[in-house]
Amino acid sequence: MNHRARYYHNRAPEFNTCTSLIGYLMGAGAELALAELLNRVAQRTEAFVKGVLFDCRQCGQCVLSQTGLVCPMTCPKGLRNGPCGGTLHGRCEVDPGRRCVHVRIHERTADSRIELMPLRPSPDTALFYTSSYVNHLTGRDRAARTPLAYLELGERRTTGPCRTASRLEAALRSGRWVMTTEVRSPRSASWAHLDDEAELFRDHFDAVNATAYLNGRPSVSSPLAAARLAELGLEPIAQATGRDQTKTSFVSELIENQLNGVHNLLCLTGDSFVGAPRIRQVYDMDSALMLYEARHLRETGTIQFTGQAVKDPPRPFLGAAINPYTEPVEVPLRRLKQKAAAGADFIQTQLIFDVAGWSCFLTRAREEGLTDDLFILAGVPVVISPKALAMVPSIPGVHLPEAVRRRLEGATDLRREGVAMAIETVQALRAMPGMAGAHLMLFGADGTALVDVEQGCRTRDAEEARVA
Repeated sequence: MNHRARYYHNRAPEFNTCTSLIGYLMGAGAELALAELLNRVAQRTEAFVKGVLFDCRQCGQCVLSQTGLVCPMTCPKGLRNGPCGGTLHGRCEVDPGRRCVHVRIHERTADSRIELMPLRPSPDTALFYTSSYVNHLTGRDRAARTPLAYLELGERRTTGPCRTASRLEAALRSGRWVMTTEVRSPRSASWAHLDDEAELFRDHFDAVNATAYLNGRPSVSSPLAAARLAELGLEPIAQATGRDQTKTSFVSELIENQLNGVHNLLCLTGDSFVGAPRIRQVYDMDSALMLYEARHLRETGTIQFTGQAVKDPPRPFLGAAINPYTEPVEVPLRRLKQKAAAGADFIQTQLIFDVAGWSCFLTRAREEGLTDDLFILAGVPVVISPKALAMVPSIPGVHLPEAVRRRLEGATDLRREGVAMAIETVQALRAMPGMAGAHLMLFGADGTALVDVEQGCRTRDAEEARVA
């Protein structure tokens, strides 16, 4: 048997449709070549017809019947489970001129209820550029089309004892208001700036995010920067972005974080790299699938996508992000419910300039019971630089109300005004039922402004307690 015949012989179960019966039944000669030709014709005919009708991307594992005939693979990031954090007012982050694919799916398939969406696995790349009809008839796409089974995580998960070694979890479960912030991983082989910021933040924040690969640009990795923060005595939150991760590298970083004493992980889909030339972006998983993989390993001790058992598995306190400012509001609410079910313990929100809009979203989230399962940390901007302020409207997913923009642009002392606005925002958020804390994000270069906000909030608390 030659190599071509052996190839078809080994793959015979894949060719058990009418397009391949000739090759399967009649031997491994010219008939098999004909079977290959017929399968190729089937694939290309399907690609043409579905391309015209549905903008088909030839993934070979079609879920159009589940998504209102809107192909999720037309999402520029290839996300099959829901919108990314860059979606704003229902528009796509990568192409703001068109509506988000997942908003369109929601409008065609959902009713007024905020039901839990199915969690679809990552596409099987072995099926790309094959016929989805053939794959469906033969069962090759069954694993890729079958939603993952959510883990049994219990109810009212914000109550009860700590489940990880995270000091952040302990602080949140204590019921006190929590304050976190972030530092940027170095873009050079020096810890000097990170060490200085760590020293500045040491006695002021409960945890510090180690942000890395901002806008897809190279830097020291987040796990390594988080390990440095742990060495310096801070409580670090490592970050992982689907834009940069394969499943293998993601699980490897979970183990690495465990070894380095990093017990918090924020799972992000990641913004789209906009440089030129455009680099290849991974998106092997979206943030919900990353949460599921990490929580599956934490709860069962096995790697979900391989079934491999891990001795002393990592047990991170898991976070995710949510952008409340897309429309309709049911879309981010469904996404938040999905992330909670996938395994998130806490949430850091997109920047909140619009406090009233956030209050409306939080009310709906509370009605859905999501604040019983998730500790919610509000993303609070601290804008102290005119250059940074001018950049804000271009950040994916950020809603900057006109009144807030005018207030900041008209300030004679932007640093003082930015700090004052952040303190006001924190105090307003703290009064809302269901909030657990605030995550301060700096827009400028002077980290002391973050400390000023934290101290200002503490002073306000002391004054209110004295009056009471």
